[in-house]
Order: sequence, then structure tokens, then C-alpha cells
Amino acid sequence: MSRIEARPLVTTDLDGLEVFYRGHSRAPYAYYPELGADRLATHAAAQARAILTAPGTAAFALAGGTGFAAFQTLGWDSRALGVPAARLALLELAEGTRTSRATALKAARALGTALADTVRASGARHVSARLDARDIVLIQALEEQGFRLVDAILRFTLDLHPPPPQADNVVVRDARAEDLGRLRELAASGFIYDRFHNDPALASTVADRLHAAWVENAVRGGYGCGVLVAEAEGRPAGFFVLSEDPLAREILGVGIGTLVLITVAPEARRRGIARALSLASAARLRERGNRFAEVGTQLANVPASNIYLAAGFRLVQTSVSLRWWRDHRS
Repeated sequence: MSRIEARPLVTTDLDGLEVFYRGHSRAPYAYYPELGADRLATHAAAQARAILTAPGTAAFALAGGTGFAAFQTLGWDSRALGVPAARLALLELAEGTRTSRATALKAARALGTALADTVRASGARHVSARLDARDIVLIQALEEQGFRLVDAILRFTLDLHPPPPQADNVVVRDARAEDLGRLRELAASGFIYDRFHNDPALASTVADRLHAAWVENAVRGGYGCGVLVAEAEGRPAGFFVLSEDPLAREILGVGIGTLVLITVAPEARRRGIARALSLASAARLRERGNRFAEVGTQLANVPASNIYLAAGFRLVQTSVSLRWWRDHRS
């Protein structure tokens, strides 16, 4: 079997991205076949091109355009975590490469080695990656380089035509600046299943602080497209952060929004607030012209999964999160 090596990306590698993603089962939104194979390939190629050519990105390719990878440092995450942080922004093999496990494993190891060398030379201390759960060879290649599993995600989608039903027993409104103290408090105490709290290299206080900063950034307009708040006894009892994919509307011809980050105060749970927030968030995304609303939750968070299923969402994808730590004995 011939040797497979990853090399730094060159401009001509980008020419084959649409061919690479045409019919690719792991391409973004491949679970919406009604959008058309050509448009899905164009969208995936545009997204990959933006990642691979972003300033400061270390990008790699396999010969013949059979695989791509990208490493990026993360300024906001570094500030929130208090350590230099980065991510593997792209790690993908061509569909044809997967027909032989031996070939796929060699290709995955080539990309994994190139990325690991870059990671170790970068000065980053915390490096994250998210991969489709079906990409076992890529997951194993990263594990060989010291990455470890910290999370598993279920992704759900809801078709917003017809509009979702509404819960009329909970007040849901836009977040306001005066809510920030309460929202930071909810965020700092409301998460236990996520990849940051599951990471043995991070103190729980660091993970709490990151979530508090995340919701504040969203309320102030630095992330996403809005934050909805649910009230109980006249004050915020939960929130949902929303975002949109700008390339979807431009290339696919439909808007696709995401329900990103939700929590409900412990004393307000089991009162329908999470369901009301989910439905109101989906309705808000529809008002903004989106066709689909997506949401992810941790594999361990069975109550959240049941809420989304009961609200009409369907499961479309599974993924895993991995993390490399400079002292990866942790």
C-alpha cells in the first residue's frame, strides 16, 4: 500500500472542494436531501474554503484532494478559559477513502500527525475537536495523538413549515441588558453535561465562568442572533441563545438557525419552561425567515432529548467532542 502523507494546503487544492463534498454523507446538512446534492456540495465547499483560508489557519490536504484539515487558535476561548485555546476546525476524508478501512486509517493518521505537530508547536494548551460519531478512524487517529473524549452530542432538527405550536403558560421575551446579572448567575450554575465540565483538565469554576461569559457575549450582540428569556415569578428563570448560518440562506436558499445554549433554574424545572423556550426559539427563527431550527444536546442529557422529541424535533446526527491538553496525562 502506497504511503499517504499530509502536506500544507496550496491554493489549487481548493478547486476540488465541490467535487469532494458532492454526495458526501458527512457534509453539513446532508440530512436535508430535499435541498439538492449540488447546493449542499456548494454550501459545504464554501464553508470549508472559509475555514481553510481564514487568517492564522494552519491547513493541510492529502494528495488528490482526498482529505483536508485545519487548525485555528481561538481568542475568545483563550480569554474565557484563561489558557491559550485552539480547535481543529476541519478534519475530513473523502467518501471514497472510507471504502477501505486500511486506507482510511492511513489517511486519518497522516492528517492527525500533521495536526498534532502543529498543535504541539503552536503553544496552545487546550485544543478541541468535534467529529461525526461515524468517523471512527479519525477519532482513533486523534486519540493516538493524545486527544481524549469529553462529550457526545445528539443533533435534532425541526421543520418550521408549518409553524411550531406555542406554549401559552410561560412568558418568553427578549433578553434585556438589566437581565445580565441574573443570566450570568443561571449560566454559571446551570450546566453539568457539557464538554467543559466533563474535561478533567478544567476546574468546574472555569467551565462555569465560560458559560457566564458566553451568555453575556450573546446578550451584548457579540454572538448569535438573539437571546430569549423565560420568566417565572417576574424574573428570568431560563434562557436560550440563538444563532443562524449566513451561508445557508445565501447558498442553499433557505435559512437554518440553531438553538445554541439553554438552561433553566433548578427551582423552575419540570414546569414546562424548557419546552416553552424551545418552541418560542423555533418560532423566533421562523420569524427571521429560517426554514429549519436545529438544536444539540449531550448524549447524557436524556431529559433534554425527550423535550425536543416531544416538541416535534427529529434526531439527525451524532457527534463526539475531543480535547488535547498540553499536559495530556490529565
